Amino acid sequence: MEIRQLKHFVSLYRHRSFVQAAEEHEVTQSALSRSLKKLETEIGHRLFDRSTHEVQPTTAGEALINWARDVVDAVRAFSEEASRLAGGAAGHVRIGTGPYPAQPLMTRAVSKLAAEHPGIQVSVVAGTSKDLLTALVERKLDFVVCDISKYDDSPSAERISVIKLPSEPLVVVMSANQQLDAADFEELARLPWALPTPAPFSIRDLPRPFSEAFAAGRLPYYQLEATSACIELARAGHAITPLRTNDGIHFVRHRSRSSVAQKAIEAILKIAKEQAGAGS
Repeated sequence: MEIRQLKHFVSLYRHRSFVQAAEEHEVTQSALSRSLKKLETEIGHRLFDRSTHEVQPTTAGEALINWARDVVDAVRAFSEEASRLAGGAAGHVRIGTGPYPAQPLMTRAVSKLAAEHPGIQVSVVAGTSKDLLTALVERKLDFVVCDISKYDDSPSAERISVIKLPSEPLVVVMSANQQLDAADFEELARLPWALPTPAPFSIRDLPRPFSEAFAAGRLPYYQLEATSACIELARAGHAITPLRTNDGIHFVRHRSRSSVAQKAIEAILKIAKEQAGAGS
């Protein structure tokens, strides 16, 4: 069994197309097919059903894909670390981020990485928690920073571990021109609210007038994907926005982590602690 065969297995599973998998590895379709058939012969199981126009993994393919991904990830991490030790490329880390952590947490963390580790390549992809966690399990991302309440709903939750980030305090963002009494919960609960999706706070942490307003269906008045959009509505005086972070760093359990990914995680943890301490 060769690493190359496992890479071909992972690629075909991801693309479900011999054409795309062969193009990814710059080999012919026949060469890719021979590589997979040899692997199937060695393990004694068919990995894909080729009887239809669409390539589909067999039961054995589904059972073995994560093991193959783990091996391929470990080889990539090994190669990056060996290159770093030899004075070559500093490595590449791929990070997924939810709507709230994208700014300012991730921008500050990337800036810290750039200053302390010149040459590191960082790719940050924003999206919904569901899409990001799917990409994480498929090894398209090294780790994901998003709302920790979402990973339990993921079909692959048993393969995901989480490092909880310090929670920033609950605040209410409103326009400076609104002249509202922040202590008057009854008044605030009657106003339009703008909330990000998913909302980075727990309703049970709010005072009674707010939880009652949620139960009655009066809140939220505006529901937007990005936290920044909600804050802009608050600044314009059209709504108010409550914020409290509930984020964590999600990664695949038992997956080999490169030193570059570890440096990125350490930077995010440091910045998150600083933000929570400053209450910003």
